[in-house]
Amino acid sequence: MTQEPLTKKPDPGAFVKLVTANGLPEADLWKAVLESSGIEVYFRNEAVAAVIPETTGELSAVDLWVPREQAAAALEILQDERVEPTDEDEPS
Repeated sequence: MTQEPLTKKPDPGAFVKLVTANGLPEADLWKAVLESSGIEVYFRNEAVAAVIPETTGELSAVDLWVPREQAAAALEILQDERVEPTDEDEPS
């Protein structure tokens, strides 16, 4: 009789890369928004951004991965959360 492991690792084929954030703060915000909608999120490449928070460019990039079947809904949620500038914010 075989036992299942206590912690299951996510199946990498079941997840797709959704977006790349420009650092850990942005990635954490997007993750919180998606998880509040019931979408599971995993980070990838966050190690450098976590160790050296001032890092910019490609080194600070954090990939967000979501379940393949929820990717379309996740993109829609992130687009809905985007803040559009008001007339007062636009330069004259």
